Amino acid sequence: MKKNANILEYVEKYKYKYGISYAVDGGKLVKTLGVLTGIVWVYLFFMLALSILSFALNFSAGVLNYSDLSSVFITTIVCAVVMIAAAALFVCKQKIAGCIVAIAVQPFIVLAYAPISVYGVGYLPSFYWKFAVPAALLILFAAVLLFVLIRARVKTNKLYSMLVEGLYKQYGTRDSEKLTDSEWDEFLTNYNPYKQVL
Repeated sequence: MKKNANILEYVEKYKYKYGISYAVDGGKLVKTLGVLTGIVWVYLFFMLALSILSFALNFSAGVLNYSDLSSVFITTIVCAVVMIAAAALFVCKQKIAGCIVAIAVQPFIVLAYAPISVYGVGYLPSFYWKFAVPAALLILFAAVLLFVLIRARVKTNKLYSMLVEGLYKQYGTRDSEKLTDSEWDEFLTNYNPYKQVL
C-alpha cells in the first residue's frame, strides 16, 4: 500500500519532536556504506572484466583449452552481468534489491576461481586479492547497508502505522459513520497536525 506523502512528512516532524533518530536512506551512514560498497564493486568488476578479456584472448590464441575452462568463463560473464544489474538497481533507488543481488553473486565468483587458482591456472595468493577478499568486503559492506536500510524501513513503517491508526481513531468517523476510502485519503492528504481538519 502506497504511503501518503503528507503523513510521511508528519512522521519526520514527529521523529524530530520526540527525538527519535535512526540511520535512514540518504543519511551519512548509508552514504558512507554506499561509497565503500561502490569502491569494492568497481574493483571486483574490473577484475572480472580483465578475466573475461584474458580468457577470450587465451582461448583465441590457443593457450587455454575452452572445454577445460568454459564453466569458469561463462560464470564470469554471468556474474559480471548480474553485478551490472545490482548496480543499476542501486542507482535506480532500489538499494535493498541491489544489495541482495550483489551479495548473492559473490559466492559464485569465489567458487568459480578457487579451483583454478589451486590447480595451476594463476596463483593462489592472487586469487585472494583479486576475488576472495574483495568479494568478502562487498558482502560485508552490502550486508551492513542492507541491515540499515531494512531497519529504517521497518521503523518508519511502524511510526507511520501508529500515526495513521491514531488519526483514524480520532478522525475516522463523521456523524457516527466511517469515512470512505477516498474521504480518508483526502483527510490524510490535507491533515495538518497544528490544525484540526474535521
